[in-house]
Amino acid sequence: MNQYSHSDASITLGEAIQKLRALEDEDDMTNQISAEVTQALEQHDAVHVLFNCGTSIREEIAAHLWMLFATTAKVSEMHRAVASLEHRNVLSNIGHFKLLSMWFTSIPRIIGIISKSLRMKKKLAVEEMSQLKEKSLLEIRREHGIIL
Repeated sequence: MNQYSHSDASITLGEAIQKLRALEDEDDMTNQISAEVTQALEQHDAVHVLFNCGTSIREEIAAHLWMLFATTAKVSEMHRAVASLEHRNVLSNIGHFKLLSMWFTSIPRIIGIISKSLRMKKKLAVEEMSQLKEKSLLEIRREHGIIL
């Protein structure tokens, strides 16, 4: 899991995304891509922070599920964030069988994520990212009913 569960919940979403990118050296990559892809990556990073997902393969699976079930993001928008050559290389290095195995062993967590997302007060409106980035993690989680 990442470091944004409860201890740092008073920082803003924008600050938390900056911290995540500093840890991942993602800023170098975001300077070299289109504004459309940058927006999709920002939404993806926000999901990592708000739903307390790390960056391992299993945590990426969780982040994708949260994005699909708990936000207003469309599948096509999600695809933009992960359609990079770097992402495809990572997946091909893992291998289809191992990736499928990870999904299978993640079934209990998948069910938990779907259940928690259905109990949220409202979906996270990713199209309002600029306003959300000004709010604290705690405020956003309370407003949307995000249960970690």
